[in-house]
Amino acid sequence: MRTTSKDITAEYLRRLRSELRDLPREQRDEILREIEGHIAEATTRMGDAGEVGLRTLLDDLGDPADIAAEARERFGVRRGRAGGLEVAALILITIGGIIIPGLGWLVGVALLWASAAWSVGQKIAGTLLVPGGLALPAFLFFWAPGATTAVCIRHRVRGGVVRWCEGGASSTNEVLGWLVFGLLVAIQIGMTIYLARKMRAAEPQEG
Repeated sequence: MRTTSKDITAEYLRRLRSELRDLPREQRDEILREIEGHIAEATTRMGDAGEVGLRTLLDDLGDPADIAAEARERFGVRRGRAGGLEVAALILITIGGIIIPGLGWLVGVALLWASAAWSVGQKIAGTLLVPGGLALPAFLFFWAPGATTAVCIRHRVRGGVVRWCEGGASSTNEVLGWLVFGLLVAIQIGMTIYLARKMRAAEPQEG
């Protein structure tokens, strides 16, 4: 698939918007309008300069992280470190539904959205990928209908013993249950690790 000038500009602005996420909305929108206006004006002057010319223009504008750092300095916004709120969010969206059924995960989601350490897209992924966190696979596997252990009764009859069982999942359903359980657990743990890495990446670096 061929990359167009529109794609290159959109990706640059997406990165800039992500870097500016800890600024107040009004200030963030102001910076984005300035940069978008500058790009539009410069590309009009350049004419059909192609991909190389556009990338040169964006390089001259600067890396989105550097632009965001200058904006925080201009508006007096201090980029905070991840703290207890972020750690609590990661714990609760993972196992909160098990610790406090019906409430713990919801508290974790609220903390996730209250933090400035993650972008909107990352927050949406953390909320919707495995709703309920690890409580969801636990419920589906251990408490969902058909997941209970079979109950067996022995009857003595003439000539031997008849064993009769009721309930429980079939062998096929049991295997599928384990696969779904493992997949959901892996997805949730992977999402938690991903959010933790993004949280670390959002922290200011020591100079």
